[in-house]
Amino acid sequence: MRVSGTLLSLVFLFAASAAAQPKRVLYLTHSAGFRHDSIPASVQAVTQAVNATGKLQIVHSEDVSLLNATSLSGFDAVFFFTSGELPISDSQKRDLLEFVRAGKGFGGAHSATDTFYTWPEYGDLIGARFNGHPWTQSVTLETEDPGDPAVAHLAPAWTILDEIYQFREFSRDRVRVLLTLDTHSVDLGAPGVNPGTEDFPLAWRRTYGSGRVFYTALGHFDSTWQDARFSAMIREALLWLTGQTSADASPRPPKPPLLTADAIVNAASFRPAGTISPGSLISLFGANLTPGSTLAADPRNPAYKLAGATVKINGTFVPLLYASPQQINAYVPLDLVPRAFTLQSSAAGGVATVTVATAESTPGVFAYTTTREAVTIWATGLGPVRSDGGFQLTATKPAVALGGVDVPILFSGLAPGWFGLYQVNAGIPAGTVFPATLEFRFGPYATNVVLRQVP
Repeated sequence: MRVSGTLLSLVFLFAASAAAQPKRVLYLTHSAGFRHDSIPASVQAVTQAVNATGKLQIVHSEDVSLLNATSLSGFDAVFFFTSGELPISDSQKRDLLEFVRAGKGFGGAHSATDTFYTWPEYGDLIGARFNGHPWTQSVTLETEDPGDPAVAHLAPAWTILDEIYQFREFSRDRVRVLLTLDTHSVDLGAPGVNPGTEDFPLAWRRTYGSGRVFYTALGHFDSTWQDARFSAMIREALLWLTGQTSADASPRPPKPPLLTADAIVNAASFRPAGTISPGSLISLFGANLTPGSTLAADPRNPAYKLAGATVKINGTFVPLLYASPQQINAYVPLDLVPRAFTLQSSAAGGVATVTVATAESTPGVFAYTTTREAVTIWATGLGPVRSDGGFQLTATKPAVALGGVDVPILFSGLAPGWFGLYQVNAGIPAGTVFPATLEFRFGPYATNVVLRQVP
């Protein structure tokens, strides 16, 4: 049978038109329990966030009767901002579960985990159940899976004002966590906190049959929905729920971190093994130190939780500058009393505890920068400092030699604005012949570098 070119063109045009149709999302905000004032703001924010894509259409409703097989067949995903025991029948519940299992999407925000307490399968679908909100305040969140498209636009650590949930019936064995609470930003002794809990996931995704599930615990305030960072996360989540983007939803359950004392060293010199000092940057080498992600923090504003990992010294969280499954770089506070102490590395549930020694100093040099008149040495582990006449002094004085001759020290102390960095400036005498060998000495520690001529 011959098919005319006109008919083929019409077929292709129809196929292209069908493919270009936006995916439809049922946004359900029925409140059978507490009703959030932010629901109108959420409808506006979600609608605005998805309209620009041309790929999504939001259908907002409070009508739970739409949760039936016939109505759901016209949607590609359902998203809940609900509460309480929604008044739907057992057949409607089966229809919703089958809708997701068959390959469609289900999402929820905030009180979506405060919904359907008497329906066990719903708790399994969404991944957890609400168990109180101990904090309503500005908090620091950690982007635990920075490669995920829903959170790739977020900083490794960022702050937001919201009502922060904790959960029961939650397990990392079932979901892939995207955002967690940095517990250093809250009071873990506040009333209502689950005793002994330090893992507070705030966004995750998972698969359910052939379908997709996304949840975030944020969304209590208008300001949350109006925050461009949050609305972008919701937009990307909806694109994934409707099958228009790809993301890894496989769980990454914590494995016990592998860490030994001799694998904890000065981050610049990588020595001495198993000994650290106050005010220094240290590296921890091992395995399973994070659940899987790798993140670098702002070195001027390090995080207390990074890529799902925390480090404690004597039971106190310390700042982290870098975290990967094989290495963590951390800052040892200047007020650490030199003595043997216990360092704990925690990777989202798995814990390794080792005991290492401390010393007054554990020097190491990161880099040198040079001008015509001076060389600046960037080091760590030079020990505590004290002020004396406007100068910062360490217990041991650094020395710098060029060509075997000591040169004057112009400045020695903490590098302004940098965690764990010391700055030593030394003068370069006129007439110095380059290349010249520079020697930096700090007590028994010494390191050499060849300086080239500066234009």
